[in-house]
Amino acid sequence: MVASASVAQWQQSQNALRDEVRRVTTLMRSISEPEIPAVGQWNIAEVAMHLSQAWMVVPGLARRDLSRIHAVVPGMAGVAGDSWIRDMWDHADSTTLAVRSDPERSLAVLADRIEERAQEYLGECAGHSPDEPRPWLIEGTTVPLSALTGHLLNETVMHGYDIAHAAGRKWRIEPAHTAMVVRQFFVPVIQTADPRVFVNRAEAAGLQATYDIRLRGHDRLNYIFDDGSLTVEEPSARRVDCHISADPPAFFMVFWQRQNQWNAIAKGQLIAWGRKPWLGLKFRSLLRNP
Repeated sequence: MVASASVAQWQQSQNALRDEVRRVTTLMRSISEPEIPAVGQWNIAEVAMHLSQAWMVVPGLARRDLSRIHAVVPGMAGVAGDSWIRDMWDHADSTTLAVRSDPERSLAVLADRIEERAQEYLGECAGHSPDEPRPWLIEGTTVPLSALTGHLLNETVMHGYDIAHAAGRKWRIEPAHTAMVVRQFFVPVIQTADPRVFVNRAEAAGLQATYDIRLRGHDRLNYIFDDGSLTVEEPSARRVDCHISADPPAFFMVFWQRQNQWNAIAKGQLIAWGRKPWLGLKFRSLLRNP
C-alpha cells in the first residue's frame, strides 16, 4: 500500500492548484479565438467548459453534494448515489453530455467560474484532514480528500496544456505539479478501483512484472502487474523486473496521450534498465485510461 498524503503534502498540492488556476484563467482571458480545434471533437471553448465543469463535479464530491452539476445535467441525477457515474467507461459519454448541456462558450465567463469555484473549494478544505474519506467519480469508490485536490490539479494542468497548445502558446508543465498528480491522484484512484479497471487486459494477460517507476527528483513507486491486474506499492525488497527513470511531465503527458512515448524516449525523458529492460517499451500499452 501507499501512504496517504500528509498535511504538508496536501498543502503543497493546494498551493500548486492555486498557481495552475491563476495560469489557466489568465491564459483563457487572453485568447480571442475560442473556436480553434483543441482535443478530439472539442474546440478551445469546449475544453474550457469541461474544465469549468470538473471544478463543479469534484468539489461536489468533496462536499458530498452534486446538486450543482445535476442542475446542468438533470438526467445524471441519482445515477450513482454520492458519485457521478456507475462505471469508469461511462466517463467519456457523461462529460460529452455535460459540455453539450451548457451553451456558455465565453472564455472570460468560464475563467470567472473556475476562479470562483477554486476559491470556494480551497476555502472549504480549511479545517479538514487530507485523509478524510470522500466518494470518487465511480459508484462504490472512495478516496482521501487529498486525492480530490490531486484530481483537480490533474484536470487543470492537463487542460491548461490543451488550451495553450491549441492556441499556439508556449506552456511550461511544472515537474513538481505532475509528480503531485501521480502521488496524490493516480495512486489513490488505482487503489480504490478494481485492480483490473485501468489495465489493458489484452496486453497484460499472463504478464507478471514489477516496474520501479522513478519520477526524477520527486518520487518512486512500484507498479505491479499480475495477469491483468495492477497494484501500486512503495518500493520494497520485492524483486524488480524493469526500472524506469521518467521526467515527471513526460510521464504525465504520455499517460494522457498528449505525448508519444517514442518521442519521450528519443529525448531521454524515459529510460529503462534492469533484469528485463524491454518491458519498459511495453509499460504504457499495459495501461488503460478513460
